[in-house]
Amino acid sequence: MYQWIVFIHIASVLGLLLVHPVTVAFHLKEERNDVRIRELLEVTEAASTLRWIFFYVTLASGVLLGLLGSWWGTAWIWAALVIFVAIGVVMNVYGGRTIDRIADTHDDAEMERLLARFRPGILAVTGAGGLLLILYLMLFKPTL
Repeated sequence: MYQWIVFIHIASVLGLLLVHPVTVAFHLKEERNDVRIRELLEVTEAASTLRWIFFYVTLASGVLLGLLGSWWGTAWIWAALVIFVAIGVVMNVYGGRTIDRIADTHDDAEMERLLARFRPGILAVTGAGGLLLILYLMLFKPTL
């Protein structure tokens, strides 16, 4: 049973990565054609529900693994949980809100200003770096 939950946990992370709009954000940053910008924003919106499903399956399976493995008394799992939630906060506060503001504007100058200030690299580093750190904690289970 434990191995199946690990499989679901890893598969849900892969699903989250597949539907995540960070790659779209890099294209959005460079795009200046209003029609293409709207199309890219539609892609991110279309994947939104699926992204949240994968996020919650990842979270739930991680919590379940913590229970099944009796890991809740160790610091590494708490650190991994804090990092995972922090990734989610950064992605939503910085990425999601910025993309929503871009989607909601109909003023070309305002859109240009928002796109110029948008830094998708922050999202990529936060997501990839955070997930690599969580992977390290899960595999090596260091005593902190």
